[in-house]
Amino acid sequence: MLLTNSEVVIYHDETKEIPKANLKGHVLFFVPIKIKLEDDLPLLKRNVSEIFPKKMLIDRILQYRKQYNCDGKLHFTDISGKKWGKYDRAYYDIASVAIDALRSKGSVFFEIPLRCKLAIIFYPKGTDRNIYGGTSINEKELRHDETLLRILLKGACHYLYNENNKVRVIKIIADGESGIRHFDEKRIIWRLLFRENDKEAPLREYVSLDSNCTIEHLQSDHKKHDIYSDDYIDANLLQIADLLLGSAIRSCFTGKIESKTIPKFGDLCSKKDVISTPFREMIEKKKIRGSNFIYSGHYRSFTLTKVEFSSEQIIFQELEPLRILNNDLNGLLFADI
Repeated sequence: MLLTNSEVVIYHDETKEIPKANLKGHVLFFVPIKIKLEDDLPLLKRNVSEIFPKKMLIDRILQYRKQYNCDGKLHFTDISGKKWGKYDRAYYDIASVAIDALRSKGSVFFEIPLRCKLAIIFYPKGTDRNIYGGTSINEKELRHDETLLRILLKGACHYLYNENNKVRVIKIIADGESGIRHFDEKRIIWRLLFRENDKEAPLREYVSLDSNCTIEHLQSDHKKHDIYSDDYIDANLLQIADLLLGSAIRSCFTGKIESKTIPKFGDLCSKKDVISTPFREMIEKKKIRGSNFIYSGHYRSFTLTKVEFSSEQIIFQELEPLRILNNDLNGLLFADI
């Protein structure tokens, strides 16, 4: 059995509103800085090695930027027009690499799987904000978002990792500046460590936060930072979080099914649907394979849910692609959070 210990940076982005769906959403993109891999062979000498997925991923992203002369911000909502071009192919290839980076086995683009993780949660835009405190409408809204972000962070860590695949969160990097204030680390990070009451389940033993764990706010436009600096690299990875969130929205709420053939330059197509194809194929695979999905390299590499609030409980529904939705699933992904 292969045991892993991942030290991760989490990239956070959010969408303000999904057209016609009355939903907002958060995305967390877990990118390991370093993973310690250890073969659990009790009768033999243990084989220990390390990989550095963040560097491997950013090298591939920058390779495609250079190949397609694509130095613009990879922002899903900025994709426009119908004629397929080099920039669009850069988006598609980078999206494909990001989906491959989530694999725990059988990588297409890398010598060894990068074991990144992805968590996305959608929630009603009109939910009552008064229960979270605050005086102004904006402060109530922000406190609500902080609560949902904490729920997502905790639930994702518990679901995506386990006793044989441990995780240590080094820091969280959020896209841009809040119009009111920065995210409150006490309400998000330290509430995970120091519970206010016995109703809150503690973090599981395989999840830990670095003693210096912080939430940093960073402009996601890489051109605003010194080239190849840490901020430049992190800005690029924030853009990947945005690209994955946009692909999720397109796949589950607003898009249509496009041909799986990559268009030729000059072809007319629905660009956002084509660029969302790698994401759609990943979540379709989970639906199609059913119980056999446990053998997939993407098994427990992502979670995609919608939350509903009632006076007594919070209900999580696992999302699926458009056109193959079945009955609502009261998902177990966030059980005992």
